[in-house]
Amino acid sequence: MASKLEQRSGLSVSPDSVLITSGSIQALDLVNRIFCQPGDTVLVEQFTYAGTLSRLRSLGVTPVGIPLDSDGMRTDLLAAELRELQAQGVQPKFIYVIPTIQNPEGSIMPEGRREQLLQLSGEFGVPIFEDECYADLLWDGKRPPAIAGMDSGNRVIHCGSFSKTIAPALRVGYIVAAPGLVAQMAACKDDGGTGALEQMMLAEYCQTSFDNRVADVTVKLKHKLDVMNEALEEHFGTSADFVMPPGGIFLWVSFPDTVDALELAAAAAARGVAINPGPDWSAEAAAARSRIRLCFGNPTVQAIREGVRVLAEVCHDEFGVPLRSGNVERCPKTQAT
Repeated sequence: MASKLEQRSGLSVSPDSVLITSGSIQALDLVNRIFCQPGDTVLVEQFTYAGTLSRLRSLGVTPVGIPLDSDGMRTDLLAAELRELQAQGVQPKFIYVIPTIQNPEGSIMPEGRREQLLQLSGEFGVPIFEDECYADLLWDGKRPPAIAGMDSGNRVIHCGSFSKTIAPALRVGYIVAAPGLVAQMAACKDDGGTGALEQMMLAEYCQTSFDNRVADVTVKLKHKLDVMNEALEEHFGTSADFVMPPGGIFLWVSFPDTVDALELAAAAAARGVAINPGPDWSAEAAAARSRIRLCFGNPTVQAIREGVRVLAEVCHDEFGVPLRSGNVERCPKTQAT
C-alpha cells in the first residue's frame, strides 16, 4: 500500500502510517469516532458524499457546507467561515474534502488551491480529512499530488479504497495518518480485522496488474459517460445541465427549479430507475433541490440509454420537463478542465 501511494499519490509514507480498513466507509467511521462528539462542527464541501453527511448527522455533528466552483472547495469562502466560527468560539473538528474527482461535482482541485487549503489548516489549527476514493479513475491519468503528499505539518488524514478501481464487493480501504493516530484508530476497529484473503490477493495483484486494470476500466467508464451524455441530450436537451467530469463514475445534473429531485427519485424508482436525489448529497438540502447524481459505473450501455429514456418520461409526466419528452433540442455540454 505504501508503494502504491508513493507511485500514484505522491505520498511517501512508512507502513506504520497506513491502516487497512474494511472499505472507505469504515475509514470515515474511524475518523469520526476519534475526532467527533455530539454538538461538534465539521466543514465539508457544499455538495459532498451522502454517506459522510448522514454519518456526521447521526452522531449529532453539524456539517457546514462551503460552496464550490470549477476548482473545488472555494478557499476564500472557507477562510471566511473559519474566521466566523472562530469569532463564535467554535473550533471545527476537521475539513472534509474530496479534491480529485469531487463527489458529486467531478472537479479537480489544482495544486495552488491545495496549498491554500493547507495554509488555512495550519493558520486555524483545523486538520484536513482528504478522501481520494475516485482519484485513480481519471481519463488522462494525470492526477495531481494528494494534499497529504504536499503536507509538511502532519495536518492531513488521507483515505482511499479499492472498491471503485477493482470491485465494489472488495471491501478494502485504507487510512494514512501519523502513526500515533493510526494506533488510536486501529484500537477502535471492531470488525475483527479486515479480511486477510482480500489483502493477500491485493498485495499480489497491485504489484503486477493494478496499472493495467485502471487503464482498462477508465476507457470503459469514459465510453459509458459519453453514452449517458448522448442520451441526456437526446431525451432532455437543454433541460438537463451538467459539466462532463474528467473521470469517476457519476454525473451531477441540474434540472429547472420546477423539478423536485426527491419526488423524481421516488417516481423513477417505481419505474425501475434508481437515481441519487441531490438533497441527500448537499449540506443544505434546498441548495440541491433540483439536482440529481447519475451513476454510470455498473449499468450496461443499453441500460444507460434505456434508463435515461425512462427518466425523461417520468420527469415529463411529473413536472412537465422536458417540454417535449423524447423529441427535444440537442445541446452539447461542456468538458471539465
